[in-house]
Amino acid sequence: MISPQKWLPGGGRRAFSLIEIVVAIAVIVILLVAGVGMLGGTGAQARRSGADTLTGMIEQARTAAITGRCHVVLAVAEPGDLPANDGRVRLGLFKVETWPDNSTEPINAVLMRRWRILENGVVLLGGSFESLENPLDGSELLIKYGKNQTPLGFHAIAFNPRGGLHHPAGSAPVVMRIAEGGYRNGKATPNLRGDSRVISENRLKIGRVTARPYRIDG
Repeated sequence: MISPQKWLPGGGRRAFSLIEIVVAIAVIVILLVAGVGMLGGTGAQARRSGADTLTGMIEQARTAAITGRCHVVLAVAEPGDLPANDGRVRLGLFKVETWPDNSTEPINAVLMRRWRILENGVVLLGGSFESLENPLDGSELLIKYGKNQTPLGFHAIAFNPRGGLHHPAGSAPVVMRIAEGGYRNGKATPNLRGDSRVISENRLKIGRVTARPYRIDG
């Protein structure tokens, strides 16, 4: 037997109670908060993964320079630096047998492995930190490699056969910054969080004599 529906006077169906409305709103708020948290977590996860990739590539470059007794370049290919432009940043390792005396001369190099693409949603930022120079602010290295011998310009760091930092020139450590964001018209644009417009980023300090990276995120 089907129970009859409850009708209000005038033929209308029973309306939602105040308690039911409050519960429905609470559920919606919880779902919205959970969604924002998941999105924020995804961005932070991509940034940490990108920082781990960059750290690993720096260690690989340093180790290859020592074991190969040669100079090794870690090049940063930003959107527009390579013919294939998909709006993502790439990292490449190059072996250099003979480093030119003049820093403005093109470097003859061999790409040691395929370019490594960083995670979606992360960018490498220029700008110094605590007076540490950022390689992305300096002049680009001109590198000739592969079948196409037209030099291409990349921001880069280079390691000498002893595992020290050879480029950029100087005596102080350098810093590399990786943040959540994207590339707009080839320019790194970080995401700004909250009213304070804070950039969510990780920073790697790379020593000069022993060029090993370590985090200085604070």
